[in-house]
Amino acid sequence: MQIFDPIHNFIPFTPIEEELLNHPFLVRLSHIYQCGPAFHVYPGVTHTRFSHSLGVMHVATMLFDTVASWVEDPFERQFLRQAVRLGALLHDVGHYPLSHTVELFLPKHEVQVRKTFDSKAFDLIFDKTAEHFKKKGADVKDLVRSIALGEPTDFPFLSQLIADPHFGADRIDYLLRDALYSGLSYGRIDLYQLVRSVKIGKEGRLTIAPSGLPSVEALLLARHWMHERLYQHPKVRAYAFHYAKVVETVLVQKKALEDIHVFMEINDHHIFALIPEFPGHQRAILDPNSRVRAIKLPMKELSKARKIQEQTQGVWIDLAPDFKTVPLQGGKVQLDAEQIFWVYTDLKEPFQEIGSPD
Repeated sequence: MQIFDPIHNFIPFTPIEEELLNHPFLVRLSHIYQCGPAFHVYPGVTHTRFSHSLGVMHVATMLFDTVASWVEDPFERQFLRQAVRLGALLHDVGHYPLSHTVELFLPKHEVQVRKTFDSKAFDLIFDKTAEHFKKKGADVKDLVRSIALGEPTDFPFLSQLIADPHFGADRIDYLLRDALYSGLSYGRIDLYQLVRSVKIGKEGRLTIAPSGLPSVEALLLARHWMHERLYQHPKVRAYAFHYAKVVETVLVQKKALEDIHVFMEINDHHIFALIPEFPGHQRAILDPNSRVRAIKLPMKELSKARKIQEQTQGVWIDLAPDFKTVPLQGGKVQLDAEQIFWVYTDLKEPFQEIGSPD
């Protein structure tokens, strides 16, 4: 089996991967927008978590193949390669409807990813993989989970292939993919030079050859500017606030956070169909005058914002982790992390003195 991808061209799959792609939990990702409600601001970003997962598998495989000779046993090498590919396909399986949107109010999606592994939904696939490679099903499951979530493994570099904060496959693919569909040029990094430059360093961890530093630096800058212009665009954040309120309410009402199978029955299209049941948020999504303002402020203004919040209703403060790129140790680029927070408010006046939308 192979699927044509607009970024990576033809991506081939093994029979076991094809079986996983046909699993209802994976099919659901075809109905979850990669960039959440950002399509209201950038109409092209209607691509899905499913296509992103395919891309992550492809890039993770490229990275693995570059350093695969570090694993001496050819049979073990093939097993680890398969585990990496399964981990890549499953790394986003627990995403909420509209991707990261509802993480304004609920725990990160990795919590739901762990629940999918605990549900035994993929145990048959893990058992088939184990049988082929003469392993135990539980060991395959644990390894795939660790790779998908970036948790420690016996081969340390496996934990970095997808989730590494500097050059993991997840970050590489979403920057390339989101840049293509949004039309923004910031995310168009040099994938092939970056992959060629990856090495195994101390303690069996991934590192980068000197020739690859410009590519990593470009990736860090790309992430910074994609956050500024797309992911953290004030209008995108404002839309996200209203959708997040709807998604949170729907998930709670349906008790989807307690039952992973109920959770997996809810995707973006279900949320869109239910929007009319939330007339206030529906009006805000359609009418800019009814929508909250999303205001980005430096942390030094937090105490002032807290005072305003205490004195009036209609103010919500988001202390989500800083989105700026962390410095690359040993590299030439040092992006100092600007500590910021977001305020969402339907009030017109209180924050004029301490901040305004970009």
